[in-house]
Amino acid sequence: MNRPLTLAGAALLLGLASTAAKAEPQVLGIVSSLEPQPMSCGASGCRVELTSFCLEQERHNPLPGQVYLPMENADIRLVGQRADGSSVTLPAGPYLHFTTARGFTALQASLDPATLRSLGLVGASIMVGKQVSLVPEADAADPQPHAADEIALATGPNRLTAQQFYDDHSANADALRLSNAMINALPQGYHREDSDGRIWNAPQVASLATKIDPAGLAETAKMHADCQTKVDVTHHVDSMRACMQESHDLLSLRQNIDLWSAIGGS
Repeated sequence: MNRPLTLAGAALLLGLASTAAKAEPQVLGIVSSLEPQPMSCGASGCRVELTSFCLEQERHNPLPGQVYLPMENADIRLVGQRADGSSVTLPAGPYLHFTTARGFTALQASLDPATLRSLGLVGASIMVGKQVSLVPEADAADPQPHAADEIALATGPNRLTAQQFYDDHSANADALRLSNAMINALPQGYHREDSDGRIWNAPQVASLATKIDPAGLAETAKMHADCQTKVDVTHHVDSMRACMQESHDLLSLRQNIDLWSAIGGS
């Protein structure tokens, strides 16, 4: 147990590694945000990654691109920016599309170009409140869909317990928030960048760094420094973004193991 915990090893500990099952994947939660998380917008619309986590240990890990739907009344808000500099805040459910980015540790929220135009927006951010849960999109052919009591347990008692691990201030929860902000601020693609640490000056990173637990800031700084070594010195990784994604996901997996210990899972 003293060996470093790998992504695969952590997933196996959680009982979530198998993707052979055809049943619906697990219900997910999203970490609450401390301030609006800016979406990256362009010709293809807007998108942003959000930190997610497992609320059903017995259900399998979602495959890439699995569609998820927020529970009714989920506190997710779309903060839109207009060309004249004004802003509008809307419930995000009717407008955003949620899919898995990397297993159960990250979701991608996206806003298509047509919706962006119809809302009269030129940019957008997301605010996620506490106790947010999402369920996988139902498939009529699924041999083992979720029963109502399963969803009630995952989004009720399990999500309430998860609040102290993912929504409240703590070193790990805040490190997940800040590393997620870094991931969203780093460029896509496999190339070496940020060798001088300029990512810390990105507006969303600099602002969030002033609001989090100091221990979470220190944890994120260590994650970033380790990634700089892997990218610029040992060349084990070709992208700061990819390295920060792996570090973020491993931390979220560890946090999920602690959550299941608190819930009483194996």
